[in-house]
Amino acid sequence: MINEAIRKITDEMMKLDDPVAQGIEEYLTGICTTESVASRILDPSKKLEEIHKKVWDEARKRKKGNCAYIPPQEVYEMVRSYYGIGEETAPKAKVNVLDLL
Repeated sequence: MINEAIRKITDEMMKLDDPVAQGIEEYLTGICTTESVASRILDPSKKLEEIHKKVWDEARKRKKGNCAYIPPQEVYEMVRSYYGIGEETAPKAKVNVLDLL
């Protein structure tokens, strides 16, 4: 299922042929490590093209002169929200044994 989800977003990104879409695809590929995340990406009602458009719309709202910027973390939050991806993809906290002493 994970490979199928990655294939889906990669195919969608290739059709858009846009650096922003590529960044979103790379982010999703990186967090697509569980069946839960894969199932959300595979949801037929969710398309990379739609979140791509939302990111560009937000960038246009913030445009100043010839530039527009959205910090990557904000884009990632938009992507996670769009696909309904929650904490299950958060990296596991590592415990430093020395902190326990």
